[in-house]
Amino acid sequence: MSKKSNGAEKKGKNYSFLFLNRFMFLQFILMVILAFFIARAISTRSIDNAKQNLSAITDQRAQIITEHVKNAENLLSGFSVSPDVADFLSNTNDSELKTNAQRYTEEYAKSIPGVEGLYIADMTSKTLTHSNPDSGIIGTVIREGDRLDALMESLNKAGDSVYTDSVLISPFTNDAVIAMYKAVYDPTNGRAVGFVGMAIRTADLIAKLENIKTPGLESSFYSMIDVKKRIYVFDENMEQACEPLQLPDLIRQCDIYENATETESTTYNFKLNGSFVGASYFIPEYHWLLMMNDTAKEVYSLAYAMRMFFIAFEILIIALMIIFGLLNKKQERVNQKLIASVDAVNETKKSLNTAMFGDILTGAGNRVKLATDLTGINDSKQNPYYFALFNIMEFSNINTAYGSDTGDSLLVRTADTLRDTFKNGEVYRTGSDEFVVMVKSENGVPRVSDVLFNVDEALKKLLVPENVRGLGTLYPKYKVAAIKKSSDIDASVITILKEMTNVKGEAMCGMIDFVDMSE
Repeated sequence: MSKKSNGAEKKGKNYSFLFLNRFMFLQFILMVILAFFIARAISTRSIDNAKQNLSAITDQRAQIITEHVKNAENLLSGFSVSPDVADFLSNTNDSELKTNAQRYTEEYAKSIPGVEGLYIADMTSKTLTHSNPDSGIIGTVIREGDRLDALMESLNKAGDSVYTDSVLISPFTNDAVIAMYKAVYDPTNGRAVGFVGMAIRTADLIAKLENIKTPGLESSFYSMIDVKKRIYVFDENMEQACEPLQLPDLIRQCDIYENATETESTTYNFKLNGSFVGASYFIPEYHWLLMMNDTAKEVYSLAYAMRMFFIAFEILIIALMIIFGLLNKKQERVNQKLIASVDAVNETKKSLNTAMFGDILTGAGNRVKLATDLTGINDSKQNPYYFALFNIMEFSNINTAYGSDTGDSLLVRTADTLRDTFKNGEVYRTGSDEFVVMVKSENGVPRVSDVLFNVDEALKKLLVPENVRGLGTLYPKYKVAAIKKSSDIDASVITILKEMTNVKGEAMCGMIDFVDMSE
């Protein structure tokens, strides 16, 4: 072969190699750009989901507060209609009627959770009976002057309903209490002859809220304000109950909700010795604004983790680009290394994708995969989605008693059973011992009965005992719940399902807890 032909061949190889270098360099740049936009999209969606989840939890906590107060009001109403109360108020000088009324007051108070005091009073607000007869309260006048006139006016407006007067400091125990009153009428002439009153401790209410544990929000704390009186009903440590509001942001919230008549939810961010995220819910019946707050680090933990992952991924790509550029001068060796680098990058992408979206042990999708799949769901009442949660009960005890291999086997068995039962569903492992199944319906198929049948069939298979060699027989137990949803479908479905299972406890075949949230 001539020198001319050798030169042409070498020149052709150089041009080919230069084109390959430029192509690979461009590919790296595109990967960095794509990773950036994917990271931003997933991070934004994760933050939105976190806020929606916090807002949904706050709404549920507000319902708990409302139910707690409504239950107390109903108990006070039940107390007021007793003949022992009406007869005594119609003739307060009768010693026998007074003895009966005092006994009834003491016994009735024992059935009321969180009660600070229950009493009967005449129209001058003089206390005639009290649930704590040794407190020295009997015979005490509760209100005088303008305060008495205001109470009588409120009772008159309330009519046969209970009047709840927000929060105040009990003059007898110095506890922060929610006070409520109900007028008692003479059945013969319909004239008000006195009233009954009750105070429930706000400390018991905040304790009730804090006892409800929410995974991922362990540092959350509550506060609630009365937008009419512009005071705290309670705060994180109960030290500011009944104290006037000082923070400008809270005062502005009072201006916004002072005349509001409907419930409203919102989320917000604020800085106070750190970054915090909060959600609020307005309860118009009592003019209360409940706020649930947590650190931004905890609320946005998933979003922050995703950002760090993609930053590390981009750093890796940039490092590869630098290495590739340094090795570019050595043509043949660089060419071989380029091919190897491309393969390595592709394998890295595949491995990262598996690690990010899949569970290695069971082959199910993970929590990130579920959040990503939910991102593309559009609201549709014609084609709603079904979600079912299967939670292995006492999983840590199983690992302790039977070994981690048995625990892993139970996890794999659970995922396989769910995949076999829900042929057209997606299975996700959303926690160490929990799985979520998502089933999309089309044109009414599957029906609710079909989905619940599959849930029941899966549970039957999962409850089959398993003999563990040398350790006895394992009897697995599960907590199971299912919902149907057609709108506002996001990661909060997990929270809803968890709270349903926490209430229901151990699942039994044929008795699956189901809620249709699509209507």
